[in-house]
Amino acid sequence: MAGIDNSAILLKKDYQFKGPLTENYILQQLLGQFEVDPRYFSDKNSEIDFVLQYGTEIILVEAKSGADKSAPSFKRYVADHHPEYALRFSKRGYRKDGDITNLPLYLARKTRELL
Repeated sequence: MAGIDNSAILLKKDYQFKGPLTENYILQQLLGQFEVDPRYFSDKNSEIDFVLQYGTEIILVEAKSGADKSAPSFKRYVADHHPEYALRFSKRGYRKDGDITNLPLYLARKTRELL
């Protein structure tokens, strides 16, 4: 819809809109899986890509376009509050990093089933 050539998105490592495109992809995959639509959280010092409600639990979601796993705001919130669920979607495979569960991007549509 944006008229962007596929090779620019898939082949260029420095493509500047990979992050927003990945976040939009994750949002589209999460919509309809939970009772409440995903929300974005931001304050003066931090941001969380998506916050989901799953029964009485809050699920934090971080969307990464590559294998890089730096997400200081996300990690800080997880360390401070120890939520039951903290999910990071990225190009990396399934992996448990302490309180954070990394899921490959292609599994976003199965999020609710995987909890």
